[in-house]
Amino acid sequence: MRRIIDAGPIRRFHRRLATRRGSVFLLAMAALITLLLLGTSLVQSSMQGLSWASTDRRQAEAFALAESGIDMAITKLYEDYDNINATLIATGTYSDSFSLTQGSVSYTVTAPYAGISESCLILSDATTWAGHQARIRVVAAYQSDTSRVFEGAIFCDSPLELNGAGGIYPDASGTGGDIYANGDITFNGTDFTMTADGSIYTTGTTNWVPDEVPATHVHEGVAPLVMPVIDMDYYESIATTKYNGNVTFTNANMQNLTGVIYVKGNVTIAGSYTGQAVIVATGRITVSGDVTATNPDDDTLVLMSPKAVKVVGNTTIHGLIYAHSLIDDAASTASGNTTIYGALVSDVVRTTGSIEIHYRDVWKGLPLPGIGKTQWAPVSWQFLYI
Repeated sequence: MRRIIDAGPIRRFHRRLATRRGSVFLLAMAALITLLLLGTSLVQSSMQGLSWASTDRRQAEAFALAESGIDMAITKLYEDYDNINATLIATGTYSDSFSLTQGSVSYTVTAPYAGISESCLILSDATTWAGHQARIRVVAAYQSDTSRVFEGAIFCDSPLELNGAGGIYPDASGTGGDIYANGDITFNGTDFTMTADGSIYTTGTTNWVPDEVPATHVHEGVAPLVMPVIDMDYYESIATTKYNGNVTFTNANMQNLTGVIYVKGNVTIAGSYTGQAVIVATGRITVSGDVTATNPDDDTLVLMSPKAVKVVGNTTIHGLIYAHSLIDDAASTASGNTTIYGALVSDVVRTTGSIEIHYRDVWKGLPLPGIGKTQWAPVSWQFLYI
């Protein structure tokens, strides 16, 4: 007898199998589409983040360029270049412009400001090569005290980043153990040491405060201070010793230093010295080893450059470092663990190791920039987008 097999269950099995295959396919497609959309969203977010970062960087470049216009105007007022003061007396307004590799700058000085004597308004407009624009509006007043930048252990004319361990300490009277930055202050780590006499001043904010510093000694959002100009012509005219070309200073030629030593070139220095002097270099200064005073209570040395001061290795320095330029920021860099008995004043401060500064002001009496000379100093500072 022929056996009859019911094919219904087999067909139903195949149908269920086909249905399941179709469901798996649909689920796989749905997952693939979800991943594709998620990936697209992540790419768009990343691209948007990069765009915002690029925009922020370009806006920062525009504001930095505009700041150079403010610096140039204050310098002209300070040095009375281009008969600026006579022009302001006659017309009440002075305007000028200049170009740099980063873009162009135009600025206008109006004096007096709002009828207030010994005051002025400075507007500086900048346009970068990429077309980004910025304006800075500054109200400045005529002041005779221009030594503030020399009254603390560190003065930085830009955002300041302090890496690793280190410390700032005042002198025996408890003064000078301060940090001042025209920009945000960033401590990379929490091993930096200050004292209860120390203060922090920043035109922006600080991300951390050493435990020893009282809350009342932390000042954020303060008005920027202007660094006094290094008048190279003046220093050359009063120099007691002049060098044409690069010079290396060692123990042999650093005894009984006095007055102003003017170097038309670069300087390399390391060794022990006696005397009191200012070394002014038109080029960079490289500290290649310890620069120490034989009699720390009396001897002092000022290293001054409108280009850069570079400290190499684990180095101890007795004296003042001053690096400042109106056009291109002058940087002070330290590549090792640096200890300074004196102060550090610079447009830019970069450290890759620790830096420890014990404030000393034995350079008083030496012809520092701005000493004994009145200067226009900002009392308000406003950034504007244009």
